[in-house]
Amino acid sequence: MTIITDKRVVSDLDPFSAEFRADPYRYYAQLRALGPVVWLEKHNIWVVHHYDQVRTVLTDWQRFSNAGGGGLTNYFKDKNWRQPSIILEVDPPDHDRTRKVLMRLFTPGALQKMRTEFTGVADDLISRATERGRIEAVSELVLPFPMKVFPDAVGMPPLDRDMMLVYGGMVFGAFGPRTPWYDQLLSRAEEVSAWVDAHCERSALTDDGLGAAMYAAADRGEITHAEAKLLVRSFLSAGVDTTIDSIGLCLRALAEHPAQWALLREDPSLARAAFEEATRYDSSSQSLFRTTTEDFEFEGQRLGKHEKVLVLIGSAGRDPLAWEEPDRFDIRRRITRQIGYGAGPHACVAQMMARLEGEVFFRTLAEKVDRLETDGPSELRLHPGLRGLTSLPLVLGGKQ
Repeated sequence: MTIITDKRVVSDLDPFSAEFRADPYRYYAQLRALGPVVWLEKHNIWVVHHYDQVRTVLTDWQRFSNAGGGGLTNYFKDKNWRQPSIILEVDPPDHDRTRKVLMRLFTPGALQKMRTEFTGVADDLISRATERGRIEAVSELVLPFPMKVFPDAVGMPPLDRDMMLVYGGMVFGAFGPRTPWYDQLLSRAEEVSAWVDAHCERSALTDDGLGAAMYAAADRGEITHAEAKLLVRSFLSAGVDTTIDSIGLCLRALAEHPAQWALLREDPSLARAAFEEATRYDSSSQSLFRTTTEDFEFEGQRLGKHEKVLVLIGSAGRDPLAWEEPDRFDIRRRITRQIGYGAGPHACVAQMMARLEGEVFFRTLAEKVDRLETDGPSELRLHPGLRGLTSLPLVLGGKQ
């Protein structure tokens, strides 16, 4: 239902409902048909959903701030259960100082070292999965790969799967409204936070990982040692679940599109392109939040100061004004304006690492696997802040 009140376009759609999150793309089309900016009366927030407006909001940090919080909670008005992220929930110029520390981690040498290590892990996991033939891909491939390569690259001890699932739920569940499910997770907040803190201490890290490099920046006076620990924590918060879900959704897309899988199988060098297309087609990061810093008019709508703006990245990836046949999965599509990693000063700082994980995983898959088919329906995990799978039954057959 849509009404116009004093030129305000209003919708009663609820982007956090189970129905919406289970099949967001048909609802995105409804929102795009209403215009570039819509007021969602269920949560008293604005929403933008076309590619151009999404990119504008993400790049205009002066009017659309990250400091108001990365989720539905408005830090300008309400308190949150945790300390704001010093990289994700702060604006320039303070944001520039910590972001530069992270950007310098991804040198050509560091990325080449990661590529070698990631390839070894992917080869082992995919070889064993192919021998089994029928697998549950989330638990046997999609989860184990990032859960191994990420802590190794950072120099962390092995990650406990249960703790990471709870922590991921706490982090990304905060994007939406409070629910009994989320409150149940928060009942473990003290336990999980202590576990995360212990993994982010300098004493817990190896001397040759990305985490040690963050502490080395503190030794040089670029950040404080307390900030170094918070950066390691932010890196952990944002770097595991997102990649798990991106790989899972790409794997499902390939299994459900045999012609596209055949292209990749015959030419494994398309792995990077396949992962990019999957990130556009079915992004794990469906939405972000920004908060207005002042009263102003935007695309014909009057936005008030300190109002929340939901930025639908998933909708931007399917915007027919930006993409030809946006609902078609095509790994040969030339993507020059990727929006799946955000944009502007808060674009994903570790996107080079995430892209490398995806490229290595799918190149190895294409080199070793001939048959890739679904073996039953997949199941979605409906976190407010992330789109991912809890189950993906597959049949694999190795190349001869």
